Amino acid sequence: MVISNTTGRKTIKYRHADYETAKKEVRGYFQGRGEAYPSEIEEDLELDYKLICQIVEELKREGRLEVL
Repeated sequence: MVISNTTGRKTIKYRHADYETAKKEVRGYFQGRGEAYPSEIEEDLELDYKLICQIVEELKREGRLEVL
């Protein structure tokens, strides 16, 4: 899926990944960077923002992430 705003400033290309694959990628992203905003993950991993937010919430519930 490709998303483009009407001003033409930014285009985000999403790729399909099942939930478990996306979760592993998001966990790895945090392991490599330490901290990140969901919007950074969205852009770098090309995953849907809502999916990232769901995964982050799950990782927080599991005690794998903390909000600073």
